[in-house]
Amino acid sequence: MSGRRTRRRLLSASAASVVAGFAGCLKEEVGADDPLLGDPKAYAEAELSNGDADNQIEPPVVHLVEGGTVEWVVDGGDHEVVAYHPDTHGDQRRIPDAAEPWSSGELGPGDAFDRVLDEEGVYDYVSVPYESDGAVGSIVVGWPDLDEEPGLDPPSEAYPDAARDALERRNDRVRDLLEDVYE
Repeated sequence: MSGRRTRRRLLSASAASVVAGFAGCLKEEVGADDPLLGDPKAYAEAELSNGDADNQIEPPVVHLVEGGTVEWVVDGGDHEVVAYHPDTHGDQRRIPDAAEPWSSGELGPGDAFDRVLDEEGVYDYVSVPYESDGAVGSIVVGWPDLDEEPGLDPPSEAYPDAARDALERRNDRVRDLLEDVYE
């Protein structure tokens, strides 16, 4: 197992150095909706609001380095940020196998919740009160292998239609980025 982990770290480091040379191009291709995708940071903030369904989580996808922190800040409405995981919400694991699921508890305007993500991978989460409106987000940590990410599997049929559609859109963006890196 340690050989596999070493190989993944080596691939991650290699991919990060390759991407550093053309991260600006990737960010333009991925789109303005994902200003942090393709340029992993140690810290990213996601704003939660009760506005229009497409803008309840802004940005909808963030990209962190391993050990990076994501902080959700509530601008409007009441939210509960929860990992898609059978222990916290839903019937499907949509975070890396070695990662621990989370739930923020209820958050109101002005509240914030943060999480350090140490495991490379794709993490999908939901703002529970707005799930039926499609208030879901994704976090990419490092440069994960496409074939080993439960967060890139098709979303469960048990999720509301808007959440499934949003997860598919977010994961298409992530998949496109990772395919570009590993080609």
